[in-house]
Amino acid sequence: MLSSSPSLFLHLHNSLPLQNPKTLTMKDRPRSSYGAVYVPPHHRLRSVITTPNYTSSAAAAVATAGSGAGAGAGAADIVDSKPREPPQTAVISPRQTHSPYLQQEQLHNRISHFNSPRPPPPCDDSVSEEGSDRELDFFPLPGASPFDNIDEWTRKFTMLLRDKEKQEFVSREKKDRRDFEQISDLASRMGLYSHLYAKVVVFSKVPLPNYRFDLDDRRPQREVALPLGLLRRVDSYFGEYLSQKSKTRESYPDISFSRSNSSCSIATDEGLFEQPEPLGASKSVMEKIHQRRSLQLRDQQRAWQESPEGRKMLEFRRSLPAYKEKNTLLTAVSQNQVIIVSGETGCGKTTQIPQFILESEMESVHGAVCSIICTQPRRISAMSVSERVASERGEKLGESVGYKVRLEGMKGRDTHLLFCTTGILLRRLLIDRNLKGVTHVIVDEIHERGMNEDFLLIVLKDLLPRRPELRLILMSATLDAELFSSYFGGAQIIPIPGFTYPVRTHFLENILEMTGYKLTPYNQIDDYGQEKMWKMSKQAPRKRKSQIASVVEDALRAADFKEYRPQTRESLSCWNPECIGFNLIEYLLCYICENEKPGAVLVFMTGWDDISSLKDKLQAHPLLGDPNQVLLLACHGSMASSEQRLIFDEPEDGVRKIVLATNIAETSITINDVVFVLDCGKAKETSYDALNNTPCLLPSWISKVSAQQRRGRAGRVQPGECYHLYPRCVYNAFAEYQLPEILRTPLQSLCLQIKSLKLGSISEFLSRALQSPELLAVRNAIDYLKIIGALDENEGLTVLGRYLTMLPVEPKLGKMLILGAIFNCLDPVLTIVSGLSVRDPFLTPFDKKDLAEAAKYQFSRDYSDHLALVRAYEGWIDAERDLAGYEYCWRNFLSVQSIKVIDSLRKEFFSLLKDTGLVDGNTTSYNAWSHDEHLVRAVICYGLYPGICSVVHNEKSFSLKSMEDGQVFLYSSMLGNLKFRTHGWFSMRR
Repeated sequence: MLSSSPSLFLHLHNSLPLQNPKTLTMKDRPRSSYGAVYVPPHHRLRSVITTPNYTSSAAAAVATAGSGAGAGAGAADIVDSKPREPPQTAVISPRQTHSPYLQQEQLHNRISHFNSPRPPPPCDDSVSEEGSDRELDFFPLPGASPFDNIDEWTRKFTMLLRDKEKQEFVSREKKDRRDFEQISDLASRMGLYSHLYAKVVVFSKVPLPNYRFDLDDRRPQREVALPLGLLRRVDSYFGEYLSQKSKTRESYPDISFSRSNSSCSIATDEGLFEQPEPLGASKSVMEKIHQRRSLQLRDQQRAWQESPEGRKMLEFRRSLPAYKEKNTLLTAVSQNQVIIVSGETGCGKTTQIPQFILESEMESVHGAVCSIICTQPRRISAMSVSERVASERGEKLGESVGYKVRLEGMKGRDTHLLFCTTGILLRRLLIDRNLKGVTHVIVDEIHERGMNEDFLLIVLKDLLPRRPELRLILMSATLDAELFSSYFGGAQIIPIPGFTYPVRTHFLENILEMTGYKLTPYNQIDDYGQEKMWKMSKQAPRKRKSQIASVVEDALRAADFKEYRPQTRESLSCWNPECIGFNLIEYLLCYICENEKPGAVLVFMTGWDDISSLKDKLQAHPLLGDPNQVLLLACHGSMASSEQRLIFDEPEDGVRKIVLATNIAETSITINDVVFVLDCGKAKETSYDALNNTPCLLPSWISKVSAQQRRGRAGRVQPGECYHLYPRCVYNAFAEYQLPEILRTPLQSLCLQIKSLKLGSISEFLSRALQSPELLAVRNAIDYLKIIGALDENEGLTVLGRYLTMLPVEPKLGKMLILGAIFNCLDPVLTIVSGLSVRDPFLTPFDKKDLAEAAKYQFSRDYSDHLALVRAYEGWIDAERDLAGYEYCWRNFLSVQSIKVIDSLRKEFFSLLKDTGLVDGNTTSYNAWSHDEHLVRAVICYGLYPGICSVVHNEKSFSLKSMEDGQVFLYSSMLGNLKFRTHGWFSMRR
């Protein structure tokens, strides 16, 4: 994706005087203007956005672009600044409660119980001129301590609880720090949170962070040295900005990182944080409440198990291999802090083991204090498994069993078993490092070795010594169990045999021999919109041999196909391993529909481009496109949850279901009626070249374990058939296991998570991983974060870095969102960032390439891919108002699915920005400059920095050079390559 703006760069390069910039700083509001009641940083514009130290003319262009764009509405000079280490803190939070029975009247009565008729000490709770509450200073009589004067503190806390406007008390009195434990114990019993920040004590209605820079007396106050005229512009702009915020900010929402569209109210971040105890409840009262609730949960569970439906469900569960290991598993969980479950496909471990633990806790009358979190690598698996477990317990989803994924969730106050994605649990750890109240953590599908899973294992390993009562269960269908066992100090391994029906395997040579299909060089061409790189000069380096070709070459050379017919051998000699083989897949599907027994077909593809193109091809087929004979569905991680769930529905009689899926269907989900599997043998993986510091997403051969998992999908309900679309000799050349993601992807986001959790040195922390990434990759990530200003020179989080940890996107995209909010051009930036987070919505069908390109050019106007995306989305919004969105996408060669995902992500990103405080509910004020394309271009360029390149002209050709003096190649569908001779700079996302 490109964005070019030569006139903007020229204008900005010759405008504001900059002095070797390092930190772009904006004036802080004075401390007194905040008042003592904390207005969190997510309720006001923060003061410091750091920028790189520019050392080249290209970088200078970006620097001037960023600052000059802001100069249209105010600008700031550049100074050097290094934040100091935060002070040591102590935290006390309310104890957990699961009781839903105290109604509002009872809460009111409990508050009234603490009321005292004594007159309050003199304090000032007036309102500041900016609209913030003033600090409440307490002046008890000399010699009186909070413990001695408990009624007075009770009255103050009661006033805070009743006041809807105030969030917290702040005290700087020495005696309050001295008696902090006694005061905080009272606050905890009344449902408040407490935190000691060096010399400041805070009591709050909401959870408090580990560090409050507004309360840090040692934090250096940054001075801004600006020319007088520029200073006046800055003061005018931010004065207007802050005055608008004080007018529009009527109330402060609770701190959270995401929204949920669940019908169940989730009062705290991600639905995972513990709820405050009933006001004034003592330990003995809470024990009685939990005991009573635990007895109710046990009786409800017994009633279900003894009902006719419950007995029938229990009979089914007893047929699963995992149920036979129930007692062994429960004994191991009770006697060991960590156990590893190696369960084969079909054993029922994912649905049964969490239930075993929950049922055991409820039967032993501990259900009310039991809290189980089970992580899944993907959204669809978290949702589908939670639905299945709730069904097996005879409950509605959201009662004792719930789920939480990005954008949505279903969880009630009585949820004790929560299925969530790994990222959701990591975001809880960002706030609650000790997982307070959680009794069991189950990490499923650890064999996939995703980045989040490996990171989570390091954090949990460090957590276990601090939480000896916490139980950790690691589960996978296939894994090197000894590797994980040794990592956790020789943890016990429990194998569970699986059960699948026999599956007959066909490799490519068997398929060609059986069906008589003939491969030629012409019927394997797959052109489904993924354009070849456009070589812009004759000196372009020769393309290296792909990973797919290198694996196949040696295998085919050593293979012997003498036992097959000459026609088969001839076809094999024409086989192109670089192609998916759409024509062969179409032929095989027809063969299955016409000759094989009933049953669903699961087709494994590499990515959405393959899926959508193959689906279009099949829908045009007279048999496979007939809805009366074939139900054609797709399954991809970017699809909406409602669309993903369709794959689990059974078709009507006489209709065969065909599901086109990525490797998401290998282990994360189970489609029960699948009998036939077609395996292309490839999956798209992100690979990272640390030497060249370049990531790329390319199709790669899967591992032997993945091929076995795909094969196993066909034997869940009856004997099945698996068609591998590659020769057996190629399968034999596959690696045994997939390379862990932490070893093959950029580490920038992971490094930010490490610093946000205060886990120490990044390099030292990652050295404790199950398999450590190479040191050069770690250094590249740290250097990049320093360049964009997310880390300071000492690897400490800057203000920008703290904001980036709150945004679940790549750092460069998060920075773009922040700049879009600050410079009031948020709407187009939301669209661009959302578009860069999903697959390209612009489609390029092979037979309509010219029409598709013409449709895209009408959106570009100025030859910017980013702004073309903005205009395409805005046109879809207008069409949706007239209920013509689908026709609009069809006419303009746009992916309906991608556009809808962009629309959803825009809403989520806006909610996240509201939670960080960079925006409030007034969208008008944050789009005052959205019409200014020069400003939008500057934000894009500054956000994607250092991903910029310059056009180098030779006599007969030209090329693109990046800042590292490396040559850059573009896809031919990119609009920017049409105006190389007029644009001197390009921003790009590598």
